[in-house]
Amino acid sequence: MRAELRVTRAPWRLRSTAAPTTLRTRVAAAFLLLTLLVCGAFAVAAVRIASSIEDRLIDQRLSRTADELIARERQGLEPDLPPSVTLYRGTEIPAPLRGKPPGKYTLPQDGQLVSALVRDDLGPVFVLTDRDEDFAKIEAGVYGLLGLAFVCCLGLALFLAQLTASRIVAPVTALARAVETGAAPREYPLQDSTDELGVLSRAFAAKTEAQQRYLDRERWFTGDVSHELRTPLAVMLGAAEVLKARLHGRDDMVELAERIRRTAADTSERVVAMLLLSRDPASIGAPPTAVLPLLRQEMERCRPLLKGKAVEMTLHAAPADAALEVPARPELAAIALGNLIRNACQFTEEGRVDIRLEAGRVVIEDTGIGIPPAVRDRIFDRFMQVDPAGAGSAGLGLAIVKRVAEHLGWTVSLEAPANGGTRFALSFGQASRERDILPT
Repeated sequence: MRAELRVTRAPWRLRSTAAPTTLRTRVAAAFLLLTLLVCGAFAVAAVRIASSIEDRLIDQRLSRTADELIARERQGLEPDLPPSVTLYRGTEIPAPLRGKPPGKYTLPQDGQLVSALVRDDLGPVFVLTDRDEDFAKIEAGVYGLLGLAFVCCLGLALFLAQLTASRIVAPVTALARAVETGAAPREYPLQDSTDELGVLSRAFAAKTEAQQRYLDRERWFTGDVSHELRTPLAVMLGAAEVLKARLHGRDDMVELAERIRRTAADTSERVVAMLLLSRDPASIGAPPTAVLPLLRQEMERCRPLLKGKAVEMTLHAAPADAALEVPARPELAAIALGNLIRNACQFTEEGRVDIRLEAGRVVIEDTGIGIPPAVRDRIFDRFMQVDPAGAGSAGLGLAIVKRVAEHLGWTVSLEAPANGGTRFALSFGQASRERDILPT
């Protein structure tokens, strides 16, 4: 089973690959949607009202015409019908209306629906139909005006949406731009505003100032501690060198003096590296640094941890990979590599510690106690210890590796080999390259 945890450098901005949806677009879309709904409701109501009016007018005209026709027939006068009304009697009655009881009907004629009225007031049944083309033209004109009004409403809504969105979104856009470009909190717009945007601007400014104060305190603390430690370390280093020179001929004491000198020198380098970590990566530079010499250096520093253990530590590097260089300060790169190697040596009681320099990464694998699955997801957290007893560790080594990796834009991952132990991979990304001259 293989579990993997990756720590990557967080970008300043996260951008979605989907099509961008701006606040301005959303406001405009809301305006248009509201206009569509309102205009649609009015259009449906207008059509229904027009249809109802048409039915009522035509029905009333047919009824009035039928009453006048009956009155003239009883007086012996000839029928006097409007031009749009047609009278049918006997066999002239259209087939669909024959045998129908008195009432109002709709009759298809020449591809159109016309209103029909069946009456029997004169004894025999007669039918009146009304085909008013003028009313149809008026109806078409009304529908055309409704359509034009609908389009005009959409245009007006779009104009108002753009105008309103500009007035609403412009301050938000200005605030977002100020936050994104890293402007000073006092330069954020809308801080004097009394509306919600003013509250948002002041909240952003207060939060940014609080974070800046925290970062400043951390940077000042790191710098002050580093500065204060360098002086006593320099004294210790000088004293160890003098002591070593005066103990010439006493090999056992010379070895102790050399160990003190080496530890003081290593601590001084670590102090310098921690000082670099407190600064912006862009301000400290990134000279090409050969990885292989750093690995050898850190292996020598960690060999005393293997004293008395049945552990073999081996470095593997193919000729093509031995020339790997990374753009990083050597002090920082040494911290990341040294902590990973130190962990492997510290938690391996027997077996092997294999360090492989591969294309674009370093893999450090051991046959030690391994890391329980329950803590793998938190192994890079500060003060996280695999051994409950602590084994002399403060639980900061891997957290420091993670911080250095983020600082340099590298990737550190944890793997669980099938045969036990642990495997850490430190990948250098696309920035690594090979030197033109291979080391001898």
